Amino acid sequence: MKHYYTTSKATNNGFAFNTTGLFLLILVVNLLNTFTTAAQGIIINPRSSMVLNGGVTLVINNGSLKNDGALIPTTSTVKFSGDTDTLTSNVNGSNKTIFHNLSIVKSSYGVALKSAVGVRNVLAVTGGNLYTDSNLTLISDAALTARLDVVPSTSKIIGKANVERYIPSRRAWRLMTAPVTSSNTIFNSWQNKGIYTPGLGTLVTGTNPTGATGNGLDLSYQNNVSLKSWNPATQALVNVLNTHVSASPRNTGSADNTGYFMFVRGDRDPNNTFVPNSNITTLTSIGSLQTGTQVFAASNTANRYALIGNPYASPVDFDKIVRNNVVKRFYVWDPTINALGGYVMMDDLDNDGIYVKSILASNQTKDIQSSQAFFVETKVNGEAAVTFNENSKSGKNNNLAFRPQTSNTTSGTGVGQIRTNLYLLEANNTTIFADGVIAEFNDIYSAGLDRDDAIKFGNVDENLALQRITTSLAAERRPALTINDTVLFKITKIVSRNYQFEFIVDGLQQQDMYGILIDSYLNTNTIVSLAGTTTVNFSVNGNAASYAANRFRLVFRLTAPLPVTITNVAAYQKNTNIAVDWKVANEMNMLKYDVEKSIDGTTFTTVATINVTGTYNAANSYNWLDENAVQGNNFYRIKSYDNNGEVKYSSIVKVTIGQKEGSFSIYPNPITGNVINLQINNQPAGNYHVRLTNNIGQVLYVSSFNNNGGSNSQSLNTGSKLPVGIYQLEIIGQDNNHNTQKVIVE
Repeated sequence: MKHYYTTSKATNNGFAFNTTGLFLLILVVNLLNTFTTAAQGIIINPRSSMVLNGGVTLVINNGSLKNDGALIPTTSTVKFSGDTDTLTSNVNGSNKTIFHNLSIVKSSYGVALKSAVGVRNVLAVTGGNLYTDSNLTLISDAALTARLDVVPSTSKIIGKANVERYIPSRRAWRLMTAPVTSSNTIFNSWQNKGIYTPGLGTLVTGTNPTGATGNGLDLSYQNNVSLKSWNPATQALVNVLNTHVSASPRNTGSADNTGYFMFVRGDRDPNNTFVPNSNITTLTSIGSLQTGTQVFAASNTANRYALIGNPYASPVDFDKIVRNNVVKRFYVWDPTINALGGYVMMDDLDNDGIYVKSILASNQTKDIQSSQAFFVETKVNGEAAVTFNENSKSGKNNNLAFRPQTSNTTSGTGVGQIRTNLYLLEANNTTIFADGVIAEFNDIYSAGLDRDDAIKFGNVDENLALQRITTSLAAERRPALTINDTVLFKITKIVSRNYQFEFIVDGLQQQDMYGILIDSYLNTNTIVSLAGTTTVNFSVNGNAASYAANRFRLVFRLTAPLPVTITNVAAYQKNTNIAVDWKVANEMNMLKYDVEKSIDGTTFTTVATINVTGTYNAANSYNWLDENAVQGNNFYRIKSYDNNGEVKYSSIVKVTIGQKEGSFSIYPNPITGNVINLQINNQPAGNYHVRLTNNIGQVLYVSSFNNNGGSNSQSLNTGSKLPVGIYQLEIIGQDNNHNTQKVIVE
């Protein structure tokens, strides 16, 4: 029996050819042409290929596509049209059929997927129904993530589908959702049924894991919780300790999906539980696609938050979401920030469609991606809701929202603003973005705390906020800048290491006005330009004042400040005396320095006065020899004076003579990051070598440093965060003397 297929241009300009089924079919369709096939459809026989070159459209009218070979879609569209039922209009065959774009435009009835089908770009169901028969996969990979286009109310998608989300190789938290209803369990979907398949699924860990036959949790080295949900009553994330529950707990077809905070290490390779291991993976959400109106209830209490999962297998434009008693603002988690990601605030207070983001370096836009969740805030007490409609969908796939790349995209309202970014400063002077905030100045804003100000969500790692009264803010809106205005910073979760501030100022330049960053730990002032970008480096050590949350503030004055910075103070024994050295950067408008001494570390007296000898705005060095050193502890600090009478103090250094032998110590210990601070007490001058080993003797880090003699400190940066455990730091000094210190990492 023979089957005939007539294929011709849709324009009906006379071009046509016939081909007979049941033989080896290799059909190549030319670029930019549109073809229509009628009758019984198309058969791709075994060991045969059908190649659709370029952006062609193949219309299958009242027919089927049987694939026993391979369909190679490139960037084409396959469209099913007509009015026949699914007995005739279907996709079947022994092989999986991959479409670039798949379009259903039936005038009646629909199309059935009787064999496995994947869509790489756009699935459009604009006429008739699509019956998936659990054979549909919306594919996500490094290049593309498939999306479901607008579905009219006259069409339906019946049956379950697999919705994929590609995750790059990066250990980070993510705000995720399964954009389906009537879903499979977390274990059967995101955990790939507990099966290790390279590049698929992920490990979900927690306390007391009992695996596939128990609570579904995977075993890990630390048994840290890697999946959390949001408790609207307590306004806090709570641990998910059983994954044999539906990823989307309801099955009504309306706003059934739930938002989660998930730590993704990579696929289910057990080695990914060890830092810094990671690889690419794809998470699959299995269930029925949600279409039509989706209404999520928000909190009915003012200034409280709800975690919403994007219900569609498609990006949505936050500008097109209907908000009832909800601020036009949302928070997402950007996995590309810092080591494990960070929160980003997006809002549009003047309703012009241009969104301000708290972190300029973030890749987030107003388009919320498929499988992405986000927080919203209730305005006032009363019923509140967020409503998605099909026209909320966006065609803007933003791969960067899930991928660790950088973007220079800017956004803002045009008012004067200061963006403050916090970076990790590496030993080689490279930086890693950690967190950021924005302050905007305009007389349309109030001086008090109100809804224009955006609350700061706390990060896993370093957290930078703007402080207003007792509230931490990601975005602070205030009236136009005036003299003596002060921006208060709050920094938490910092560790002993080097950091860098970046101040990006736009639209605030005023004649004779200066921004001054005041460091209450070092007692220094640094000029911050009100036109452009200023960077300021600082360090955190074992001194509690160095990591005080309120260490920094930015004030605005009419006169030039004292920008002098004492960058280093050192003291060391020199025979029976003690030498005190200090270095000064940006020496400007300076009068003199006092050397102050104490034997108890509390009460200081002036023992020497040194006049300024350097040149204007230069970096200079000073020294003084204490010929009256005492047995025991000798404390020193430097007091600086400017020509206007302002006084600043340096940090305190200590040298112990006679009563205490030379020693080494670690501070703080335990450590929490990748920096080990080594305190050197009364050690001879020379070159020292260090070596860090774990409990099985593996060498993890080697380095060396030069000690000028006496007491000092040295920061050892291991390059990456160390796993929790106990380590040995071996210090090899002059004459091959060895000293070993225990390092505890928590």
